[in-house]
Amino acid sequence: MLTAATPPPAATCSQNHRASLLLHTNQGGSICLHCFTNLISNPNSPSFYVSYALSQFSLAISDPSFLNDLIKFHVHVVVAPLVSALEAYDDEAIARQVVEVVVGVCGAGGEEVLGEFVGRVAEVVSEGGLAWSRRQVHTLHCLGVLLDCENFNPYGFIKDKYGLINNLVVGLQLPSEVIQGEILFVLYRISVLQCTSRDDEGADLLSDNCTKLLHLALEALMKTQSNDVHLNCVALLKVLAQRGLLENVFSSELIMMDTCEADNFMQMTDDANSSFSLSRLLAEAIKAPLLSPDTEVQIATLDFIFHCLSWEGFSSKQIRVLVEENIVDYIFEILRLSKKIDQVVSSCLRVLHLFSTAEEVFRQRLAVGFTTLVSALSHVAEVPFHPAQFQMLELILDAVSNCPGIVSTKHVEEIGSALTVMLQKHLGGEVGLLSEAVIFVCSIFVGLMKCPSSNGTSKLLDLAKEASKLAVSASLSMHKKDPSQFLQSLYLSKETYVFTREMNNNELGDNESPTWVMELCQRNILPWFVTTINEMEEESILGVLETFHFIFSETCDTRSLEFVKTLLSQSWFSLLFRCLGLYPTEKMKLRTYFMFSSMVDCLLGNGSGQPIRHAASSLPSDPLDMLYLLGQKSINNQELSSCQTAVLRMLHVSSLHNEMIADKKLVLASLEQYILVNRAELLYGSPGSMTNIEFVNLYGLYRSLANHMSYSPEAEKLFFHTLFEKNFDLFSAELHPTSLKWLFQQERICDLLSCQILNFCRNNCSIWTPNIDHQINFQYVKDISELVAMGDNYAPKVLVTLLKQLSEEEFLADDFVFVFNLLSAMVSILPAASDQLCMNGLGNALRNLCYRLTRYSSSENYVIIPRFIFIILSCVQPETLTDDEVWLAITMKLLDTCGLSIAETEWTETGLLVVGVLSLILHYSSHHALVETTKFIVLNSSLACSIGSTIAAVRGKVTSSACLDENTDTGKALVLLLILYYFYLRSVEAVLPGTMDWKSLLNQSDSVSPSLSMGITCRDLCWLMYLGSSLVKLVAAYCIQELFAQIGDHRNKEGGLNCSIECLRSLVAVLEGHVFDSDVRVAINCGISLSTIWSWEVSGMSGKRILCADKWCRMIVEELVMYLVTPCSLSKSFVMHHKPAAHVAAAALGSSSPPGWMTSVFDEASISGMIKCLSADNLTSEIVLLFRQLLRSGFLNPDQISSLNHVFQVCRKELYNADRREASSTMPRRKAISMSVDLGEVSEFLLHLVSSESPVHASSGRTQAEKGQLSGEIELFFMSLAHDRDVHNS
Repeated sequence: MLTAATPPPAATCSQNHRASLLLHTNQGGSICLHCFTNLISNPNSPSFYVSYALSQFSLAISDPSFLNDLIKFHVHVVVAPLVSALEAYDDEAIARQVVEVVVGVCGAGGEEVLGEFVGRVAEVVSEGGLAWSRRQVHTLHCLGVLLDCENFNPYGFIKDKYGLINNLVVGLQLPSEVIQGEILFVLYRISVLQCTSRDDEGADLLSDNCTKLLHLALEALMKTQSNDVHLNCVALLKVLAQRGLLENVFSSELIMMDTCEADNFMQMTDDANSSFSLSRLLAEAIKAPLLSPDTEVQIATLDFIFHCLSWEGFSSKQIRVLVEENIVDYIFEILRLSKKIDQVVSSCLRVLHLFSTAEEVFRQRLAVGFTTLVSALSHVAEVPFHPAQFQMLELILDAVSNCPGIVSTKHVEEIGSALTVMLQKHLGGEVGLLSEAVIFVCSIFVGLMKCPSSNGTSKLLDLAKEASKLAVSASLSMHKKDPSQFLQSLYLSKETYVFTREMNNNELGDNESPTWVMELCQRNILPWFVTTINEMEEESILGVLETFHFIFSETCDTRSLEFVKTLLSQSWFSLLFRCLGLYPTEKMKLRTYFMFSSMVDCLLGNGSGQPIRHAASSLPSDPLDMLYLLGQKSINNQELSSCQTAVLRMLHVSSLHNEMIADKKLVLASLEQYILVNRAELLYGSPGSMTNIEFVNLYGLYRSLANHMSYSPEAEKLFFHTLFEKNFDLFSAELHPTSLKWLFQQERICDLLSCQILNFCRNNCSIWTPNIDHQINFQYVKDISELVAMGDNYAPKVLVTLLKQLSEEEFLADDFVFVFNLLSAMVSILPAASDQLCMNGLGNALRNLCYRLTRYSSSENYVIIPRFIFIILSCVQPETLTDDEVWLAITMKLLDTCGLSIAETEWTETGLLVVGVLSLILHYSSHHALVETTKFIVLNSSLACSIGSTIAAVRGKVTSSACLDENTDTGKALVLLLILYYFYLRSVEAVLPGTMDWKSLLNQSDSVSPSLSMGITCRDLCWLMYLGSSLVKLVAAYCIQELFAQIGDHRNKEGGLNCSIECLRSLVAVLEGHVFDSDVRVAINCGISLSTIWSWEVSGMSGKRILCADKWCRMIVEELVMYLVTPCSLSKSFVMHHKPAAHVAAAALGSSSPPGWMTSVFDEASISGMIKCLSADNLTSEIVLLFRQLLRSGFLNPDQISSLNHVFQVCRKELYNADRREASSTMPRRKAISMSVDLGEVSEFLLHLVSSESPVHASSGRTQAEKGQLSGEIELFFMSLAHDRDVHNS
């Protein structure tokens, strides 16, 4: 057969077989097919030779040319011998070689060769019965290998399909695991090939044997320990289940189960009992492969279970049997040990999901495996579009919803964290979630919050909040595709809101509404809802309305009110009727009106929305139909009357928030019709009815808006008649500002309004300000204040008339207090109201009251007069104080009344308030107002003597600064008296020019007339500077600075100075000691005062000026220069604290004989360093003054002058631009003070006036006055520069 490779190829083999059967190999040899087939098919051939021949043949067919010749000409020669070889030998190695050769030949021969082999091998298996032998195992194995072909379907080449299948089914009963495994694999491949084959022969036979086959396969599963048998068996069962061939088997079992329920279970036949045990047999059979260490076996078993349970006919009873047989426990164990292998996890979850239909039985097992399920959730959450995502979430939801007791606190936190991560990644695009998955996530969170273990779990609260925000954000973009997802996210938000409130109430006792959900609604849902409402379905709109309604209606607290106001900012009332217009259904109507009523409750309180709720079912959906109802006669018609009340309430509340739910013309016409047809109800109904006040508000509002439209004069006449007849309490409910203004524009009802305001004061103004606990009262005061300030109505006249009536008629003393409280509150809210009050005769009313209340001078009620006058004068503009005679009378009466209460050192509160009033009058005299009144004060010797006596008494008793503390009575009095003296110094020359001998005020003797100094001398001021408290010292410093400024002006006009050198030196010593005072204002005043003194020439000093101690002055100047040349030191705070030193340096430079050390201190390097640190931002008038003096003294070179010129030009431009910006903007008026003002507040207010008029500015920013001073100093610098250039040029 085989010849050597060396000699030339022979024409035939050694047996002289035909040459055509001799095929040459690639190695130079040859194979005789006739010899080869005889050898392998002969059972008596030695195994060694057969094995060698097969190996050589296998090697030969690896050569393409050999294989090609074999397939092309001789393939049929080797088919039958190869098949016979499988049966001829028990040797496993030879069988493997044969199978290898067969596979190689079939792979090259195509479908025809494969089919021939399959047909012959199948024929061998079909003939006779199967018995345990190695030869049959080899044959079955070969058949299985041939049937496991991917490219062709050889099923049609099997001739005796019935015999083959029958033999295979019978062979399953053999006790050998090996042959069972091979048979199962062959059956598995036959079942698979039948599905795709066009040859239907044998299909019925497989179906007919399905029952027996199922039982045998399940028994094999139970008995075997082989993974191969498990895998092949499960694969077969899976295909049968997929093809639906097991349906009849399980249907028969189900019928038997039903029969068992009808009859006694113990009386069943053996067949029935056997059939009934099929499910239990299945359960027992699949336990072994479920416990297999082979993951592939486990997955295949799970897939088989899945296909069984997925069949519609597989009943819950059968599923329950499997659960009772602990299959669920096995699956949970697989899931626990899965190491998060995705295919295993997916298979377990989808099977568990099907088992969950067993409900109660399954939930018992779920309690055991829930921890495993939760641990797998994190893996599913991380995989985008995980195939078992839906099943996992539904299982978790089933557990938390139906078995809340199995959910521990740890489970709650783990589940919440995993779900939140899912939503975060879904929103970020990392992990995709189906719409149904988002719905399940929301439902799970709701279930978690209802679990007993979630109580007090703050982490769950935080997770639920975050999940609510994420779910809402995700659902808004998906609303059109899946509205249910949006509704579920709203449901989650609502339940989280409830959970938050419960947590807050239990832990903190805080029953207020949580803010986070309101922020979610305001920032996310509300803007989206407003823009997409036309595209939304009815259920979605109802979901939003219900959620918003639930949030603010649970607790009408401050947060809920803020949320309602946010809704109103989006015209929510109009939006509600817009929703009703889109879907005019009964459900939408009730939701709209109920929400409207709850909003009214939050806004007005006291169940104000009840009329709307009561009439909701009877109200129409169209606002026009509502207006029609309003114009109907409602007497003896309770339902119509109820509807009209509800309509008026809705129109009233919507109007208060500037919303019109219907055209204003139609509303006015309906209101007029309401008046005409229901006049009896208006005239004879309850005057305190809320409906009546609402009607007044609505009529006034729409009548005002209809100024240029036609209206009914008859209805208006009846309206005013009703007001006079019923005397409604107009201010018991909120009125729209436009309606209120229209009422105050009607002159015919001024007396009525005056009475209404008095009643309002009696009810709400028993303290200094309206009862702001009730928002309506405060709003009325604000609205009336605005009306008074406008001046285009009779509000100022009504209020002033009320005061006059109180002074002319017999009223209770408390009425004065109440009205004053109202007026002071108005002025405090809007200071401009004081101007209109004064222009409408407030002064006359106050004069009458002053004389009227003289009888109460010993009562505490009288103190309200000077307090109220002070408040008015603190707010009024000077140009409105034109009735000087009236204010003179008021001033005289105030001084006359409080004069008896002035003691030497003790001033009553009333007296000091009068001092504050006098200070304001003197202040206004500098603005050319109340000049005659100011003259009376200036020339009042009694007042001057009282003040002088007070100062003298204080000096005689006080020995330390603690006695003059501003918190003591003496300190308070001194502060106010010094402020009065400051304004006296500023006003006396303005109203009585030339009457004051200013130079004599420096005289330290006590012989100075008190009337000339208002009882305070320069020596007194120095003493107060030395021993006074910080506030006393500050006001005294202002007084000294103003005094020296007036003396300097008088000396420049008349020349000379009537003062001794010792006197001036003592003054200088006091001022020098305060140049570095901790209060910068005191220091600056002292610096300015020193610079003024150094400019004076004193008689007896040979024309020399007075200078401070040379060393002291040099120290100040050197320190100033040191800081000015340091770049980092020119901050705003530094500049402010070195203003006094700048004044000292400028004064020393400006003296007629500057100290010689000035040239060394202000050398070229120092000046250049100072200029280098300057900028437009840190420039002050004091620094400009210093450089102006340096310029005049010749210390600046041209380069330095050029640099300064540039900085000053930039600063002047910035000041100009700032002035333009301030001119274009509305500048706020100074803050007013209230009726609760105490003496400390009076002093603080007056001191603010003092600092605003003084050249001393110590604020960190530039005030308007300081900007003016800086601009003026810059102009003076440029003028000096121009003058020097002119002198140089000439």
